[in-house]
Amino acid sequence: MRFARCVLLVQALVMACLSLAYWLRPHEMANLNGMLLMDDASVSHMRVYYGGLQLGLALFLLWAARAAERARPALVMLVITLLALVLGRLLSLWIDGGELIGFDLAALVYRILAAALAGAAWLVVRERPEPEPERIEPPTRHLASEPPKPFQRGAAPAADAPADEGREPPFRRGDPPP
Repeated sequence: MRFARCVLLVQALVMACLSLAYWLRPHEMANLNGMLLMDDASVSHMRVYYGGLQLGLALFLLWAARAAERARPALVMLVITLLALVLGRLLSLWIDGGELIGFDLAALVYRILAAALAGAAWLVVRERPEPEPERIEPPTRHLASEPPKPFQRGAAPAADAPADEGREPPFRRGDPPP
């Protein structure tokens, strides 16, 4: 499970950093992709779709990494999302006949590797699930024929118990020294 959590946390960190980059520097991030933002609306769309969506995914992955039952579906979502982005990039290259520029090539390789790691983490979690926690049964009430006796501090010992006659009383705070 540690490997799966590590994959989820690393992906969340990468997505959160990219989200901040798209929010804080939308023009520079668009230029890395070969785009030019000409209007305020296009800058807003860059921040919303590239920045906001990645931040939402990062927060989801952080939430999912906290519990084993949420890690499995998050890993599947991560694999599907990353492979869909890879497929979209490859189909776009095939349809448009373009070429991969530096940032696009690095992003494509990263997404393939990240999808492979998420898939491997999912297989590990699927093969070796964490053991279910042991259920602790609540204590049951014992029915007795007589009601319980209340505890009294300093209660006298039972009559059949021997008395300690030569015993010195215990020292209490505020007592004068002997």
